[in-house]
Amino acid sequence: MDAWRARLDDQAYEDAIRYCANSILPMHFGEKLINKIFGRNLQSHAAGLLAVMHCKAELGLGERPTLTRIQAEMGRSRTLSTFFALLRFARFIEAVDHEGDRRTRILLAKPPLLDGLKTWLSHHMTCAEVAGLLPTGSTHRLKSDEVFALRYIAAARLMLDRVRSHTTHGQDAWSWFDRFDCGDRIALALLRAHYEDAGEQETHWFFLDTRQLAERLGISHSHLRNVVNGAEARGFVLQDRRSHRTALTPQMLNEIRDFHLSFWGWMAETADHADGERTFAA
Repeated sequence: MDAWRARLDDQAYEDAIRYCANSILPMHFGEKLINKIFGRNLQSHAAGLLAVMHCKAELGLGERPTLTRIQAEMGRSRTLSTFFALLRFARFIEAVDHEGDRRTRILLAKPPLLDGLKTWLSHHMTCAEVAGLLPTGSTHRLKSDEVFALRYIAAARLMLDRVRSHTTHGQDAWSWFDRFDCGDRIALALLRAHYEDAGEQETHWFFLDTRQLAERLGISHSHLRNVVNGAEARGFVLQDRRSHRTALTPQMLNEIRDFHLSFWGWMAETADHADGERTFAA
């Protein structure tokens, strides 16, 4: 982790996090169904694990994903059963018979799930490029080389496990936000507003239209306000209720920086693994 930080100066990180907020957040605007399905981190992690297992099986390097296998790894059987039923209804996955066990159904990742994951990965891969953690052209390769994309997703198991462990057990700002429905989107909206209005003053105050943001994400305004107010209580944001302005604290900015530097470093490691002998060791 420290090695990745050493290669980043403040401007490189700011350029990368600006790109992150400005490219990923708009993906979720107006996507009420997507935010409903993938707005919780447990659901996103389960879908990511399914995609990894699917791609490894496509390469002949692992077993096909089943609900039982994913439940054994992640727990929360009832929650995941309902979630995968929703994924089938939305045509993100397909359940087919298992040739060797009539009681088991194999879960196949369909193009909408794989393409959505690849799009999300490509945005963060660009962030890693902007930050100088990956060579220029890595994102283009992920988008244009189907074999590399398949190998990259198959090799992403360790990266996704680290992200899941971090958001589940971490006490930092990003982990805290990510535990709420659309919490990661709310955090990105705060970051985007912060860097758009950033000036020379130590505290960068900005106006956040919470009603418009809630409408764009397809969540209730009361939920969004509860998250922002909770973040204030945790020391992550400041609010001036007379002027209806918000600011991010150094604690939030530093902790989100630490998380993203780690995350983009894991993405760079995954790219190396996708090309090397260790790709499918996990």
